[in-house]
Amino acid sequence: MTAALTPSDLDAITAVLKALAHDLRIKLMHTLLERGETSVSELERLTGIAQPGLSQQLAILRKAQLVHTRRHAKLIFYRIAPESIAQTAGLLAAFFANGEPAVETGEIKPPHRKTGSAATFARML
Repeated sequence: MTAALTPSDLDAITAVLKALAHDLRIKLMHTLLERGETSVSELERLTGIAQPGLSQQLAILRKAQLVHTRRHAKLIFYRIAPESIAQTAGLLAAFFANGEPAVETGEIKPPHRKTGSAATFARML
């Protein structure tokens, strides 16, 4: 991510992060990532999230445009909307790239962490 982010870009990224900032929504997105398009009843079975909580969390993901839906007869299927997450993913990847554009290099490096004792940490405070 080399281009500067506009206020609109930042608002969109913030909205995505807020929508993902819940353990059940992360669980749903992870399940969709692993399984691909999945019906609501299958999501309920796979995640253990019961109604109406499941519907509430899926509604938040829909409102944030993080998932696409498809209806087939009485079944509703969900899948991840990668285009809505791409900019946020690029920014997060750049955070871990140690200054190198992770999107261009194709690799994400873990952040460098200094190790030390609790006493060292306490002195930093």
